[in-house]
Amino acid sequence: MVKITALYRWHEGATFDHDYYHGEHMRIAREALAPLGLVRLESDRVMYLGPPRTGQVLALTNAFFATLEQAQAAALKTASELTADVLNYTNIKPESHIAQMKAHPLGN
Repeated sequence: MVKITALYRWHEGATFDHDYYHGEHMRIAREALAPLGLVRLESDRVMYLGPPRTGQVLALTNAFFATLEQAQAAALKTASELTADVLNYTNIKPESHIAQMKAHPLGN
């Protein structure tokens, strides 16, 4: 399993519309990525005890694919569409990472 993670780090003057991000942007991402092998899509709103500090992650998305080739192809094909929507919910430039996941089962 391979995941593409996009995360958003707080900076002074940052704005972020969590309702739009978790609703409309995730709908756009799901529709764009599903035909390209998307297995699962998650979006997180990161919580802190106080106001966010510079560098802290406010939100992130994980898009899961069966293979690295699917993940890379999906990222290349949808990058412009998904990036164009970013200005609708934030002025933070997202960071993107691709990672291979390893399962570590509990028990025996």
